[in-house]
Amino acid sequence: MCIGLLLDIIFFIIDIIIPIWNSYNSGKISAYRKGLGKLLYTLGGFLPMSYVLSLIIAIVLGILGYISVSTAVFILSFSGLVFGLEIIIWGVIATYLSAVSTVRGRDWKAGLITAYNAFATIFDAWAYISSFFSNLRDARKAIDSSDFSVIDVLIIFVAALGVGFIITYAAYKEGLKSARTRYWY
Repeated sequence: MCIGLLLDIIFFIIDIIIPIWNSYNSGKISAYRKGLGKLLYTLGGFLPMSYVLSLIIAIVLGILGYISVSTAVFILSFSGLVFGLEIIIWGVIATYLSAVSTVRGRDWKAGLITAYNAFATIFDAWAYISSFFSNLRDARKAIDSSDFSVIDVLIIFVAALGVGFIITYAAYKEGLKSARTRYWY
């Protein structure tokens, strides 16, 4: 197995876990500051999870031959352009929130999450900057291709948003319940 593929799989797994963690922390924050918690849930949990799921769905469907190559290229390029910038901005916020959670909770697991958030944000920023114009060119070429399907793109994005919402909202509610339960006793 190629080391690059193995690293991609590891990053995908970790990039699924981190939005769940951020959604859980956003639920805890919502117990005290509802508006801030919902904002952080949306931008730190829901959208990053949808981003990762759209990439995974596009890759799997592309490998299995259910979508055209140009559709898969467009999804990967578009996701890199739009969600990539969002991931960088909110990665900084997630790193800050994880650091606050680590300091207040004195939990070594939260410290590991903080370290990963910092590393992933730096890695994502480097990848975004180095591939911006390439992604823009690839997205334009994919749209001009004869086998490009807007319907496939919409279905993949709607599926990723739906599944991302279900997963992260469950984590958000658990965080909210955890924060409320702690102060009832």
